[in-house]
Amino acid sequence: MTHSMATSLPTHNGNGCAAENGSTVQQPQSRMKRTQSYFSEEITLAWGDAVLILMCFITGLLDSAAFNVWSCFVSMQTGNTVYVGLGISGQPASQPLRWIKSLTAILSFMSGAFLFSRFSRQFQSPLQRLPVISSLFIQASLCLLSAGLVRSGFIPPDAGDLLPDNYIVLLPLSLLAMQAAGQIVLSKALGHHELSTVVLTSLYADLLIDANVFVPSFRKNAPRNRRVAGALMLIAGAGVGGYLTRGGSVEVALWVAGGTKVGMVLAFVGWRRGEGVVRLS
Repeated sequence: MTHSMATSLPTHNGNGCAAENGSTVQQPQSRMKRTQSYFSEEITLAWGDAVLILMCFITGLLDSAAFNVWSCFVSMQTGNTVYVGLGISGQPASQPLRWIKSLTAILSFMSGAFLFSRFSRQFQSPLQRLPVISSLFIQASLCLLSAGLVRSGFIPPDAGDLLPDNYIVLLPLSLLAMQAAGQIVLSKALGHHELSTVVLTSLYADLLIDANVFVPSFRKNAPRNRRVAGALMLIAGAGVGGYLTRGGSVEVALWVAGGTKVGMVLAFVGWRRGEGVVRLS
Protein backbone atom coordinates (compact mmCIF):
# COMPACT_ATOMS: atom_id res chain seq x y z
CA MET A 1 0.00 0.00 0.00
CA THR A 2 2.77 2.42 0.94
CA HIS A 3 4.63 1.66 -2.26
CA SER A 4 1.47 2.18 -4.34
CA MET A 5 0.76 5.57 -2.76
CA ALA A 6 4.33 6.71 -3.27
CA THR A 7 4.34 5.91 -6.95
CA SER A 8 1.05 7.75 -7.54
CA LEU A 9 2.24 11.04 -6.04
CA PRO A 10 3.46 13.66 -8.54
CA THR A 11 7.10 14.64 -8.55
CA HIS A 12 8.72 17.78 -9.93
CA ASN A 13 11.55 18.06 -12.38
CA GLY A 14 14.17 20.80 -12.41
CA ASN A 15 12.02 23.03 -14.65
CA GLY A 16 9.14 23.15 -12.20
CA CYS A 17 6.95 20.89 -14.35
CA ALA A 18 4.92 18.29 -12.53
CA ALA A 19 5.48 14.66 -13.53
CA GLU A 20 3.00 11.93 -12.69
CA ASN A 21 3.47 8.25 -13.46
CA GLY A 22 6.56 9.07 -15.48
CA SER A 23 4.87 11.68 -17.75
CA THR A 24 5.77 15.38 -17.84
CA VAL A 25 3.01 17.97 -17.57
CA GLN A 26 3.94 21.31 -19.15
CA GLN A 27 2.99 24.36 -17.14
CA PRO A 28 1.00 26.91 -19.19
CA GLN A 29 2.97 29.91 -20.44
CA SER A 30 2.51 33.15 -18.60
CA ARG A 31 0.48 35.86 -20.28
CA MET A 32 3.66 37.89 -20.80
CA LYS A 33 5.38 34.99 -22.54
CA ARG A 34 2.38 34.38 -24.78
CA THR A 35 2.25 38.06 -25.72
CA GLN A 36 5.96 38.16 -26.50
CA SER A 37 5.64 35.02 -28.60
CA TYR A 38 2.64 36.41 -30.48
CA PHE A 39 4.33 39.67 -31.43
CA SER A 40 7.56 37.87 -32.36
CA GLU A 41 5.96 35.55 -34.89
CA GLU A 42 6.05 36.32 -38.60
CA ILE A 43 2.88 37.39 -40.34
CA THR A 44 1.62 35.81 -43.53
CA LEU A 45 2.14 37.61 -46.82
CA ALA A 46 -1.38 36.68 -47.90
CA TRP A 47 -3.39 39.83 -48.69
CA GLY A 48 -0.30 41.95 -48.17
CA ASP A 49 -0.82 43.29 -51.69
CA ALA A 50 -4.20 44.70 -50.64
CA VAL A 51 -2.47 46.70 -47.91
CA LEU A 52 0.10 48.03 -50.40
CA ILE A 53 -2.63 49.06 -52.83
CA LEU A 54 -4.31 50.99 -50.01
CA MET A 55 -0.94 52.63 -49.29
CA CYS A 56 -0.91 53.81 -52.91
CA PHE A 57 -4.14 55.64 -52.15
CA ILE A 58 -2.50 57.31 -49.13
CA THR A 59 0.46 58.37 -51.28
CA GLY A 60 -1.82 60.05 -53.79
CA LEU A 61 -3.85 61.65 -51.01
CA LEU A 62 -0.86 63.15 -49.19
CA ASP A 63 1.08 64.21 -52.26
CA SER A 64 -1.86 65.95 -53.88
CA ALA A 65 -2.82 67.66 -50.62
CA ALA A 66 0.73 68.80 -49.83
CA PHE A 67 1.39 69.98 -53.37
CA ASN A 68 -1.94 71.75 -53.68
CA VAL A 69 -1.44 73.71 -50.45
CA TRP A 70 2.33 73.79 -49.83
CA SER A 71 3.69 73.37 -53.39
CA CYS A 72 5.82 70.37 -52.45
CA PHE A 73 5.62 66.60 -52.72
CA VAL A 74 6.14 64.46 -49.63
CA SER A 75 6.34 61.01 -51.26
CA MET A 76 7.41 61.37 -54.90
CA GLN A 77 10.95 62.65 -54.62
CA THR A 78 11.53 62.73 -58.39
CA GLY A 79 9.34 65.81 -58.63
CA ASN A 80 11.12 67.38 -55.68
CA THR A 81 14.49 66.69 -57.30
CA VAL A 82 13.36 68.56 -60.42
CA TYR A 83 12.35 71.53 -58.28
CA VAL A 84 15.76 71.52 -56.59
CA GLY A 85 17.34 71.62 -60.04
CA LEU A 86 15.07 74.48 -61.08
CA GLY A 87 16.06 76.33 -57.92
CA ILE A 88 19.67 76.45 -59.10
CA SER A 89 18.54 78.81 -61.87
CA GLY A 90 16.15 80.73 -59.62
CA GLN A 91 13.06 79.13 -61.12
CA PRO A 92 10.13 79.14 -61.01
CA ALA A 93 10.20 82.92 -60.91
CA SER A 94 6.97 83.08 -58.90
CA GLN A 95 8.43 80.83 -56.16
CA PRO A 96 12.23 81.00 -56.32
CA LEU A 97 12.58 79.41 -52.86
CA ARG A 98 10.43 76.36 -53.59
CA TRP A 99 13.63 74.33 -53.84
CA ILE A 100 14.15 74.70 -50.07
CA LYS A 101 10.91 72.84 -49.39
CA SER A 102 11.76 70.19 -51.96
CA LEU A 103 15.28 69.67 -50.65
CA THR A 104 13.94 69.39 -47.10
CA ALA A 105 11.49 66.71 -48.20
CA ILE A 106 14.22 64.78 -50.02
CA LEU A 107 16.61 64.83 -47.06
CA SER A 108 13.81 63.88 -44.66
CA PHE A 109 12.76 61.02 -46.92
CA MET A 110 16.33 59.73 -47.04
CA SER A 111 16.65 60.02 -43.27
CA GLY A 112 13.40 58.14 -42.83
CA ALA A 113 14.53 55.35 -45.15
CA PHE A 114 17.75 55.02 -43.16
CA LEU A 115 16.03 55.00 -39.76
CA PHE A 116 13.11 52.72 -40.66
CA SER A 117 15.36 50.17 -42.36
CA ARG A 118 17.79 50.11 -39.42
CA PHE A 119 14.89 49.69 -37.05
CA SER A 120 13.65 46.68 -39.04
CA ARG A 121 17.10 45.10 -38.89
CA GLN A 122 16.96 45.04 -35.11
CA PHE A 123 14.59 42.08 -35.42
CA GLN A 124 15.15 38.57 -36.72
CA SER A 125 12.79 39.33 -39.59
CA PRO A 126 11.10 42.53 -40.82
CA LEU A 127 7.95 40.42 -41.16
CA GLN A 128 7.63 39.83 -37.45
CA ARG A 129 4.41 41.29 -36.13
CA LEU A 130 6.10 43.81 -33.82
CA PRO A 131 8.26 45.67 -36.40
CA VAL A 132 5.38 45.79 -38.90
CA ILE A 133 2.98 47.21 -36.32
CA SER A 134 5.62 49.59 -34.95
CA SER A 135 6.45 50.94 -38.40
CA LEU A 136 2.80 51.61 -39.21
CA PHE A 137 2.22 53.13 -35.77
CA ILE A 138 5.09 55.57 -36.29
CA GLN A 139 3.84 56.44 -39.77
CA ALA A 140 0.34 57.06 -38.44
CA SER A 141 1.72 59.15 -35.57
CA LEU A 142 3.68 61.39 -37.95
CA CYS A 143 0.56 61.99 -40.06
CA LEU A 144 -1.61 62.68 -37.01
CA LEU A 145 1.03 64.94 -35.45
CA SER A 146 1.13 66.98 -38.66
CA ALA A 147 -2.66 67.18 -38.66
CA GLY A 148 -2.62 68.32 -35.04
CA LEU A 149 -0.07 71.04 -35.79
CA VAL A 150 -2.29 72.34 -38.58
CA ARG A 151 -5.40 72.07 -36.43
CA SER A 152 -3.81 73.99 -33.56
CA GLY A 153 -2.77 76.85 -35.82
CA PHE A 154 0.91 76.23 -35.17
CA ILE A 155 1.17 75.69 -38.93
CA PRO A 156 -0.68 78.65 -40.47
CA PRO A 157 -2.89 78.10 -43.53
CA ASP A 158 -0.50 80.04 -45.77
CA ALA A 159 2.65 78.40 -44.38
CA GLY A 160 3.74 77.32 -47.85
CA ASP A 161 3.95 80.93 -49.02
CA LEU A 162 5.81 82.42 -46.05
CA LEU A 163 9.39 81.66 -47.11
CA PRO A 164 11.85 83.29 -46.44
CA ASP A 165 10.15 85.10 -43.54
CA ASN A 166 8.90 81.91 -41.89
CA TYR A 167 10.16 78.35 -42.43
CA ILE A 168 7.56 76.58 -40.30
CA VAL A 169 6.17 74.68 -43.31
CA LEU A 170 9.36 72.62 -43.35
CA LEU A 171 8.27 70.87 -40.14
CA PRO A 172 5.18 69.05 -41.47
CA LEU A 173 6.92 68.44 -44.80
CA SER A 174 9.74 66.69 -42.94
CA LEU A 175 7.37 64.57 -40.84
CA LEU A 176 5.30 63.48 -43.83
CA ALA A 177 8.33 62.71 -45.99
CA MET A 178 9.76 60.53 -43.22
CA GLN A 179 6.54 58.53 -42.91
CA ALA A 180 6.50 58.06 -46.68
CA ALA A 181 9.97 56.52 -46.43
CA GLY A 182 8.73 54.19 -43.71
CA GLN A 183 5.94 53.13 -46.02
CA ILE A 184 8.26 52.19 -48.88
CA VAL A 185 10.59 50.28 -46.52
CA LEU A 186 7.60 48.30 -45.24
CA SER A 187 6.40 47.67 -48.80
CA LYS A 188 9.68 45.90 -49.57
CA ALA A 189 9.22 43.64 -46.55
CA LEU A 190 5.70 42.70 -47.65
CA GLY A 191 7.22 41.27 -50.78
CA HIS A 192 5.31 42.57 -53.80
CA HIS A 193 8.06 44.43 -55.63
CA GLU A 194 5.74 45.58 -58.40
CA LEU A 195 4.09 47.84 -55.77
CA SER A 196 6.53 50.34 -54.31
CA THR A 197 3.48 52.42 -53.21
CA VAL A 198 5.33 55.62 -54.18
CA VAL A 199 6.81 55.50 -57.70
CA LEU A 200 4.53 55.23 -60.74
CA THR A 201 7.07 55.82 -63.52
CA SER A 202 8.65 52.38 -63.16
CA LEU A 203 5.20 50.87 -62.58
CA TYR A 204 3.94 52.21 -65.91
CA ALA A 205 7.04 50.90 -67.67
CA ASP A 206 6.88 47.46 -66.03
CA LEU A 207 3.20 47.20 -66.88
CA LEU A 208 3.84 47.50 -70.62
CA ILE A 209 7.13 45.57 -70.57
CA ASP A 210 5.21 42.57 -69.25
CA ALA A 211 4.82 40.14 -72.16
CA ASN A 212 1.52 38.93 -70.71
CA VAL A 213 0.00 42.33 -70.07
CA PHE A 214 -2.90 41.66 -72.45
CA VAL A 215 -3.68 38.14 -71.23
CA PRO A 216 -7.47 38.31 -70.82
CA SER A 217 -7.69 36.06 -67.77
CA PHE A 218 -7.72 38.05 -64.55
CA ARG A 219 -6.25 35.17 -62.56
CA LYS A 220 -3.25 34.50 -64.81
CA ASN A 221 -1.34 37.75 -64.28
CA ALA A 222 -1.45 38.89 -60.66
CA PRO A 223 1.50 41.35 -60.95
CA ARG A 224 -0.29 43.17 -63.79
CA ASN A 225 -3.46 43.34 -61.74
CA ARG A 226 -1.58 44.79 -58.78
CA ARG A 227 0.13 47.42 -60.93
CA VAL A 228 -3.15 48.55 -62.45
CA ALA A 229 -4.88 48.62 -59.06
CA GLY A 230 -1.98 50.53 -57.50
CA ALA A 231 -2.00 53.18 -60.23
CA LEU A 232 -5.76 53.60 -60.07
CA MET A 233 -5.72 53.89 -56.29
CA LEU A 234 -2.96 56.50 -56.36
CA ILE A 235 -4.96 58.52 -58.89
CA ALA A 236 -8.05 58.13 -56.73
CA GLY A 237 -6.11 59.28 -53.67
CA ALA A 238 -4.85 62.31 -55.57
CA GLY A 239 -8.40 63.17 -56.56
CA VAL A 240 -9.62 62.87 -52.98
CA GLY A 241 -6.67 64.94 -51.75
CA GLY A 242 -7.49 67.67 -54.23
CA TYR A 243 -11.13 67.66 -53.18
CA LEU A 244 -10.28 67.84 -49.47
CA THR A 245 -7.91 70.78 -49.95
CA ARG A 246 -10.23 72.96 -52.01
CA GLY A 247 -10.48 75.32 -49.05
CA GLY A 248 -6.71 75.69 -48.78
CA SER A 249 -6.11 73.43 -45.77
CA VAL A 250 -4.44 70.02 -45.63
CA GLU A 251 -5.89 69.18 -42.21
CA VAL A 252 -8.66 66.78 -43.24
CA ALA A 253 -6.41 64.94 -45.68
CA LEU A 254 -3.84 64.41 -42.92
CA TRP A 255 -6.48 63.08 -40.51
CA VAL A 256 -7.71 60.66 -43.17
CA ALA A 257 -4.19 59.41 -43.93
CA GLY A 258 -3.31 59.01 -40.26
CA GLY A 259 -6.60 57.33 -39.43
CA THR A 260 -6.19 54.88 -42.30
CA LYS A 261 -2.76 53.88 -41.03
CA VAL A 262 -4.16 53.42 -37.52
CA GLY A 263 -6.63 51.01 -39.11
CA MET A 264 -3.68 49.16 -40.66
CA VAL A 265 -2.05 48.88 -37.24
CA LEU A 266 -5.20 47.27 -35.83
CA ALA A 267 -5.44 44.96 -38.84
CA PHE A 268 -1.89 43.68 -38.39
CA VAL A 269 -2.44 43.10 -34.67
CA GLY A 270 -4.84 40.35 -35.71
CA TRP A 271 -3.13 39.37 -38.98
CA ARG A 272 -2.65 35.64 -39.50
CA ARG A 273 0.80 34.29 -38.88
CA GLY A 274 2.89 32.70 -41.59
CA GLU A 275 6.41 32.28 -42.88
CA GLY A 276 8.04 35.31 -44.46
CA VAL A 277 10.08 35.08 -47.63
CA VAL A 278 11.72 38.51 -47.75
CA ARG A 279 14.65 39.73 -45.70
CA LEU A 280 16.48 43.05 -45.52
CA SER A 281 20.14 42.23 -46.06
